[in-house]
Amino acid sequence: MAQFLLMLHQAPNYTVDLPREKTLEMTRRYMAWADGLRQKGQMAGGEKLAVGGVRTIKNKDGGLVASDGPYAEAKDVIGGYFVIQVKDAAEAEAIARECPHLTLAAANWIEIRPIEDMTQVRAAAAG
Repeated sequence: MAQFLLMLHQAPNYTVDLPREKTLEMTRRYMAWADGLRQKGQMAGGEKLAVGGVRTIKNKDGGLVASDGPYAEAKDVIGGYFVIQVKDAAEAEAIARECPHLTLAAANWIEIRPIEDMTQVRAAAAG
């Protein structure tokens, strides 16, 4: 089985003004989708990311600089992620297409990234 990271991109603060009932319904949809994957043994993990408190660290002028971010002018942010276990990229894409994230706002999108299996590299590095 291969693992893939589904990164959920969205507009910054797109859920801030949602009524409580709409937020709860949205949460129920994500939970039902994730529970279905867990029951099939395809869900390895995932969480909603908190709004605010984000820090970035970058190389700048030969040193490391920490700053707040992302900023309001950002076109999108990663609002959450899932790690899934599937046979191949086609199955990962099929699962991503069923994610409620894509139906909640037209600007939402999902990035699908394969996770490299580092088992052999770790073993070789360990000696």
